[in-house]
Amino acid sequence: MVKRQTWILLAFFLALAGFAIYQKYNPSAPRPRTNENATPSATIAPVEFLFPAGQGTVASLSIESREGQSVRVERAAAGAWSLTKPFEAAADPSSAEAAASQVSALRILARLDLDPADAGLKSPAYTLMVGFSDGRSFVVEVGDATPTGTGYYARKDGGFASLLVIDKDGLDALLNLLVYPPFLETPTPSPTPTETPTPAAGADTCLGGQCQPVLEDSSGGTPTATKSP
Repeated sequence: MVKRQTWILLAFFLALAGFAIYQKYNPSAPRPRTNENATPSATIAPVEFLFPAGQGTVASLSIESREGQSVRVERAAAGAWSLTKPFEAAADPSSAEAAASQVSALRILARLDLDPADAGLKSPAYTLMVGFSDGRSFVVEVGDATPTGTGYYARKDGGFASLLVIDKDGLDALLNLLVYPPFLETPTPSPTPTETPTPAAGADTCLGGQCQPVLEDSSGGTPTATKSP
């Protein structure tokens, strides 16, 4: 015979299970209240680059200014960099690689629906031409700086219909190549010292129109010149 205490425990567990099932399947059941004063977590916007990483490595970079300045560096198949504008020379590998890395790191800060003429793009201040190892090349036109001074208005061919704002610090680092082309400096050779010839015995040494005979030192030393009376 089942004891009375056992029946009580069984009824309690059945009631508890029934309440749990009711809470699960009853849509009108009250839900736990959330803290309305809780601070929402910040959403970090993904970083968008002007040149996605899937386009390969930078093979060439050319920059031209509205005033006619130009600079161009190219990477050979073996990996060596050369400067082809404003003159031809071997390029400094560290500076050229830094420029290539900076191209890949250019960030898009915003996309705007703006008339290109109002952004200084009717006559661009700078034009960048970038070639990649996969054979594709792109042209980027750079206009005025934004009013906040954090970016440049720009537009890029190949899929960007809207006007772009590109990070100013990153672009300024590339524009400096127009002022400081990354050529490899050749060390200046040191001058070769020259020896002063010693006059031979019996010869005359002349100074200020007066000549003096050179006599050989009897001790075997350096010949000396005699003084005229």
